[in-house]
Amino acid sequence: MNSLERGGSGFGPYLRNALPSILSMVFLSFYTTVDGLFVSHMAGSDALAAINIVIPVTCLLFGLAVMLACGAGAIIGERLGEGRKKEADNLFSFITFCLLAFTAVFTLACLVMIRPLARLLGSTARLDVHVLPYLAAILAGAVPMAFKLYFEYLARTDGHPKVALLMSSGGLVLNLILDFLFVIVLDMGTLGAGLGTTLSITASALVGLVHFLRGRNLRFIRFHAEPRSLLKSCTNGSSEMLSELSTGITTLLFNLIILSVYGEDGVAAVTVVMYVYYFFIAFYMGLAVSAAPLVSFSYGAGDWPRIGRILRYSFITLAFLALVMTLVAYLTSPLVASVFLEPSAAWEITVHGLELTSLVYLTCGLNVFMSSYFTALGDGLRSAVISTLRSLILVSLFLLVLPPVIGDAGIWLSLPLADLVTLPFSLIFFLRKGRVSAVRKHRLLELEAAALSQDILS
Repeated sequence: MNSLERGGSGFGPYLRNALPSILSMVFLSFYTTVDGLFVSHMAGSDALAAINIVIPVTCLLFGLAVMLACGAGAIIGERLGEGRKKEADNLFSFITFCLLAFTAVFTLACLVMIRPLARLLGSTARLDVHVLPYLAAILAGAVPMAFKLYFEYLARTDGHPKVALLMSSGGLVLNLILDFLFVIVLDMGTLGAGLGTTLSITASALVGLVHFLRGRNLRFIRFHAEPRSLLKSCTNGSSEMLSELSTGITTLLFNLIILSVYGEDGVAAVTVVMYVYYFFIAFYMGLAVSAAPLVSFSYGAGDWPRIGRILRYSFITLAFLALVMTLVAYLTSPLVASVFLEPSAAWEITVHGLELTSLVYLTCGLNVFMSSYFTALGDGLRSAVISTLRSLILVSLFLLVLPPVIGDAGIWLSLPLADLVTLPFSLIFFLRKGRVSAVRKHRLLELEAAALSQDILS
């Protein structure tokens, strides 16, 4: 029996189900961090800055993968909950084919235009020597990079979160080994870091591929195209796509603004700040993606008490994480900066940035969870509003407005302020459409409409 079908009603089973997903997301957040850690000590702060400049490309790849995984995953989970196994397999196989086609075209286009792309991302003549090799290596692994994230998410929808954990943990360990070999032993700089990431992610993606070829629950079949389901998957998962794209866009904005204020040292500092941000937010994302398949399955099965339990336990866990992570992030700022940088101007900028951005962890968890929760219910619009507000619109607005008004602190405060302003929207959406009573009412109306449509057709 897989984790979707187990109906553990206590807090213990909830945490046991959430832990593999949380660890998977944390391990995923470490991939670029590992690259930065090795190259910063071997090639200096410019190499560290170069890795951050390439992040928008990986965000676009992840965005495409997570859009299809989350959007289709909600439909697949609902079909599994309704007992429509063959239809779930068909959609899974079709969406997998679509992701392969999309990522292959993306890879070829970017490789052809790699130099203009590097300049667009904010690389300078001084940084090109580090940016171009790293970007080329990452693009070479674009297809497996997308499928690693896709298979990890679908393994949870499939009811096997431990497979996702194996993919993340195994890939991370291999990335550490390969980075040590390529960057430290062979002194290959950012090219070595990029190759280590690409090879380790490829190995991780192959683990996911083998899992689904074995067909322990979801399996590949000869599929027929479902264009309407593809469109629904894209719209339903658009919030997750927008979240990843927003991360890329705001990273680019951070780089450009920081570069104009602090120069290349500032880009190195914002790189470390973003590493820490991705690490802590991974706990929230792991909690959200562990709950989403359970919500979708329970929604399809009409198990309303289970959705209520998931919400209650999630809110308790989110409150605990918010307090602990904010304190830890603030108090460890000097130590974290020292892991990546020697005492310098870049180190001082980094500590200042880490201290101010630590406030974001008080509020961002609930926003991340609510966005994922509405995606799991098939409500892509509300999910997209929450995601776009917190990760793109408000961050960009504050980045452009605050620094001229309050100085350099405005750069770092843009993140916590964006989540703080988004929080009321998340709460209003939940109170109106996310409570169990509202979800149950909406589901019953859906079923009545489907029955009426079937009667008319027959």
